[in-house]
Amino acid sequence: MAARGHADAFTLPLWREQVGKAAEVAAGGDGALIINATRLEFLSLRTLAATAEDACRYRRAGVEVYLVTPDPEIVRLAAGDSRTARLPVRSTVVSALTAIQLRRRTTRLTGRDPDRAPEIAPDVPRSGQNGRVRFRTGDPVIAIGEFRGAVAPTLAPGTDRD
Repeated sequence: MAARGHADAFTLPLWREQVGKAAEVAAGGDGALIINATRLEFLSLRTLAATAEDACRYRRAGVEVYLVTPDPEIVRLAAGDSRTARLPVRSTVVSALTAIQLRRRTTRLTGRDPDRAPEIAPDVPRSGQNGRVRFRTGDPVIAIGEFRGAVAPTLAPGTDRD
């Protein structure tokens, strides 16, 4: 979807309608919508927040939404506002297409959404090549008695733990 002109409070209903129509088309196609805002003269924070809100809803329906703008101020505003921080913003259409392809490839290869937080696993000591257990600085150390919950010490740079 390519937009031009002003995207402000006055045009917000029309903006949302057009984005909704484009998302419906994307849902029937490859499941991705790129909103090219490079020709917009003005994009309000309210419109940006509405786009981010709609993008979350479309993402749940299987449509990825990316906003493309070369304006660093819009990127800064989008990243700094909690309402818009999860809206993917790219500087070019090519970088948005690349992000979509990488996301799909990652999801297909790993079986998990790359935007989803990783699972937290319990601390497990790493085993070195010689079979001895190795710890990194700050790793919990399993101990018995009064030293339970000790932490691996910080060693001088270049010092080997073996």
